[in-house]
Amino acid sequence: MGGDWTLLLGGGRALILQVAHPTVAAGVGQFSDYESAPWKRLVGTLDLYMRVIYGGRDETPAEAGERLRSMHRRIKGVHEDGSHWHALDPAAFHWVHATLTDGIVEMNARFGHTMTTLELELFYEEMREVGRLYGLREQDMPPDWTAFRAYFDEMVHTELRDSETLQNVIRSVFHPAKPPLPVPLPESVWNIASWPGSELVRLTTVGSLPAVLRGRFNLAWSREKELALRAQQRAIKGLFPRLPDRVRLMPPAYAARHGATLVPA
Repeated sequence: MGGDWTLLLGGGRALILQVAHPTVAAGVGQFSDYESAPWKRLVGTLDLYMRVIYGGRDETPAEAGERLRSMHRRIKGVHEDGSHWHALDPAAFHWVHATLTDGIVEMNARFGHTMTTLELELFYEEMREVGRLYGLREQDMPPDWTAFRAYFDEMVHTELRDSETLQNVIRSVFHPAKPPLPVPLPESVWNIASWPGSELVRLTTVGSLPAVLRGRFNLAWSREKELALRAQQRAIKGLFPRLPDRVRLMPPAYAARHGATLVPA
């Protein structure tokens, strides 16, 4: 469930949910380069997270998990009210993991396969194992899928907050900077060429967020946008499962499932 390219459509949603947590927002606002180098950050984050799940040629999942945790040890500071925060605070560190767990289920339901009750329970137990690989403890994670859903809904309704950092993140998601290209491309040409993909990302990001958060974060939604998103979902859901694994899956997932050797880029 975790290696399909369509999961990237949930990246903006996951990022917004993460930065809506006050501790994560503090870390992003003070330490992240998401505005100046969004593509570098996306590729680096995706590569590391896939390595925790699937491993790599030069790194086991456990080693990747420790590397992820060690990267967060130096990220700490003080809130405006004087309270101290740390990126490895269990509540914040687990919340980031929770947004990825929920996001995989959400994106699969919208663009791929809707999991059965049994599949959800098995998937969640496997994601608990992923969490353990980067240092989450048993007591940091809900014990099963039902408890996780109750925890996630409670977080959405009572803990997530709007902020200047969050609004900056939303702008960077909706209007991403031009990625590094082998041939220089004028900004106007990039804006036109990237519009279909950017529009799908915007629709997916806003449409898949809980309705209460759309209101809280001032993200406009309408019936027309909902219908447009549903049409895109039907089209992708009909096409992607028919594609060969080499095209449909991210390279680490393909290598893990087929015993292939990843070729360095």
